[in-house]
Amino acid sequence: MAKVTQSDDADEAEEAASASSLTLLAPALWKRLSEASTSEDLATAWLALQCSMIPGASKGIVLVEARGGMRLLSAWPEANDEPADLKSTTELALSERRAVARGATADSVASPSVAFPILLDDAVIAVVAVGIAVAKPSQAKEAMRAAIRQIQWGSAWLRDHLRGQRASTNVRQLDRSRATLDLIASVLEHQRFAPATMAAATELAIRFDCARVSIGFTRRGSARIAAISHTAQFGRQMGLVRAIGAAMDEAIDQRCSILYPIGVDEPIATHAHGEVARLQHDGQVLTVPMFVVDAFVGAITFERRRGHAFEPEIVQILDMIATAIGPILNEKRLNDRWLIFKIGESLWQQIKRLLGPGYTGRKLAAIGLAAAAAFGYFATDTYRVNADAQIEGSVRRAIISSYDGFIQEAKARAGDVVKSGDELATLEDRELALERLRWATQRQQYSFEYDKALATRQPATINVVKSQIDQADAQLKLIDEQIGRTRIVAPFDGLVVSGDLSQRIGGSVSRGELLYEIAPLTDYRVVMQVDERQIADVSEGQKGEVIFASLPEEHFELTVGKITPVAQAKDGKNLFQVEGSLTQTSPRLRPGMIGVAKIAIDQRRLVSIWARPVLEWWRLASWRWMP
Repeated sequence: MAKVTQSDDADEAEEAASASSLTLLAPALWKRLSEASTSEDLATAWLALQCSMIPGASKGIVLVEARGGMRLLSAWPEANDEPADLKSTTELALSERRAVARGATADSVASPSVAFPILLDDAVIAVVAVGIAVAKPSQAKEAMRAAIRQIQWGSAWLRDHLRGQRASTNVRQLDRSRATLDLIASVLEHQRFAPATMAAATELAIRFDCARVSIGFTRRGSARIAAISHTAQFGRQMGLVRAIGAAMDEAIDQRCSILYPIGVDEPIATHAHGEVARLQHDGQVLTVPMFVVDAFVGAITFERRRGHAFEPEIVQILDMIATAIGPILNEKRLNDRWLIFKIGESLWQQIKRLLGPGYTGRKLAAIGLAAAAAFGYFATDTYRVNADAQIEGSVRRAIISSYDGFIQEAKARAGDVVKSGDELATLEDRELALERLRWATQRQQYSFEYDKALATRQPATINVVKSQIDQADAQLKLIDEQIGRTRIVAPFDGLVVSGDLSQRIGGSVSRGELLYEIAPLTDYRVVMQVDERQIADVSEGQKGEVIFASLPEEHFELTVGKITPVAQAKDGKNLFQVEGSLTQTSPRLRPGMIGVAKIAIDQRRLVSIWARPVLEWWRLASWRWMP
């Protein structure tokens, strides 16, 4: 019983000492908390204050949101110390997004600890974890419950600070974006390079309170000043201009932004910047290179007077502005050059890529083109003249009407194959039959008169009637011939190539009117339309081939037989008609088939064959343009 009393007295003494220590420490922590200027200072003071208010708190950490996860912001009692058990507790709180406790049971291996996530806009922005030391395992639950309650009450300080920090970060980012967009708008207002560059330099000098802003671009390995703020004209040989150009080269060569004066430990060459600062009466000089695609194309140099330094925030904004307007100004610079310079630079760029490292596909393509050019120059092939072709019969027999009449029957039409003697059409013979009957009756009457004259022996009458009988016989013979011609027949075996009387039954035809055209099936000619630019290469006796659209699988050899020396205009071209004969025929051929003929001229180099149309066009165009 005495031991228990002594133990209780010891605990009470320890609690009294802790309370006394807290009483002395709390004002200092509250003061440090209220005067904290950074997140680390505030988190350190806040965590120490919270741990001092949590009974049995032995250690604690604060983690905040960072890129790629959470980072340690503060630790207690030792800075930069992240105990493994507290780290596990924070990971559990992050996964469950609520307050958690570990080691609350007597059989738990882990030491008692709690973690509380701080949420902002439904996102975890920080996690607080505290380890608790208890004398008895039965006291762990109550101690951890009290710790979570205390952290929850005190988390408002940390949440408000992080909210304000995020808001200020957003404001700074908004200011950067606004400044960048304003500069871009100022540059885009001008179409030409020089006004755009001058506007950008002047706007930068005014907006960021600079004594001078210079913009330069690399040319032939060194920076050339393109514009200086508030200066319309400047000599490139001026000492200040040369010094600024050297400072730009210094930043471009080292591929980084240079702020002069620099820190002692920074391994950066700043001799040229020091010269510019000396000319500026020991002011500050900042040079930001402009990077476009894969190369540094220029730089922007900012100068401020002595005592007016560049803040880190301003340096970041200027770096972002240079990154944004650099490609725009460079594009305007490239577009403002003369066309001949653009062509030359493009060719030089292609040559460097072709002869330099990389671009394997382009090199292989160049080798392939060179091989193709060599092949085209040394290899030869048959030069052939192409022409549209149409097959026709060697002759076309016209079937015409021998007299005026009417169509009674039509048995054939265009496209029909007929044989010699086949009936094509029939004309009405009713009037001819009546006329023949009249003349037959008249002849019979003349015969009676002739017999009567013979009986009465009247020589004069006999001669007259004899003449009348002969006349009647002639008329009958003529009418019989005309009746025979009412039946229109094919004169030979062939194909009806034109004519269709089936839609004119009962219609009239005139004497000499064309009714049908028939072509033989065994004798053809090929009519080719050759362009006037190639007609000089064609001569009689040359060989060739023709393929017809309806028989693309068969090639027919031909021989040029006749060249018509008169051109015909067709589809905007002057064409000469060339006739050729087929050396072999096919029963599948029909007059009217169209195709493409190729007349073999001679053997020539492939490059000559391929380049001929271009060369001919160039000769004609140059002759037209020459004075």
